[in-house]
Amino acid sequence: MHDELGCVERPEDNFVPGVDAGLVEADYRQGDGGEWPDKIRAIHSSAALATNVFGRWKTQAEHLAILGCSGFDPPSLERKCPSGLKGTPPNLDVLLESPTDVVGVECKLQEHLRKTPPEFSPSYVLTRLPRCEPVWWTMLEEAKTWPPSYFDVAQIIKHYLGLRRTYQDRRKVHLVYLYFEPGNAVEFEEYRRHSEQVNQVRTKVVDSEVHFVAMSCGRLWKEWLEVPNLREHAEKLRHRYEVLI
Repeated sequence: MHDELGCVERPEDNFVPGVDAGLVEADYRQGDGGEWPDKIRAIHSSAALATNVFGRWKTQAEHLAILGCSGFDPPSLERKCPSGLKGTPPNLDVLLESPTDVVGVECKLQEHLRKTPPEFSPSYVLTRLPRCEPVWWTMLEEAKTWPPSYFDVAQIIKHYLGLRRTYQDRRKVHLVYLYFEPGNAVEFEEYRRHSEQVNQVRTKVVDSEVHFVAMSCGRLWKEWLEVPNLREHAEKLRHRYEVLI
């Protein structure tokens, strides 16, 4: 049950079975988003979505697989990845690390139904971002003139910059944009335009050393349904989130 604002009584009331609130609370308390304990109680919370998808793997992380990668340490939630600029560093919803791969995940539940203007402070200059690849810098410069869009390109660029600076070892770095869509998303202009805008950005950075992937929650859960150790959790996620509107 939730109140008139769409909030449940306790954070754990917003989690699918198998997610231990005690194992994720510390992650959120060290983050900058102020998610715990109030924001994450909202049934429309993207932080709750991230927790429900990945918080289960705080234990048995050896079963977790994404993008063909596995062997992860327990996932970190609301993880800071500083870009080297002053101000609040980007906070990734999820960070996964293995001996060979780093996967940063940004989750969206309903934020992409409203348009967001790309915004960068004056500190975003190339001389202060020596690790930024040309394809991303070109897009950053172009994005400054883009109109508000359903895909928050500025946020993704900032996550890229944070990952690029933070992880400079030999591991492959991936940036995943994980977003929710209802089963009948094609019927709505907002979802169609969001998909177009995501693909526009994806094609611009296809040659980047940071592997940028955009996928719907449904696609991820469908993949997990084919893996015995992930199937039960995927079914719980589908039961919780898959709807028609």
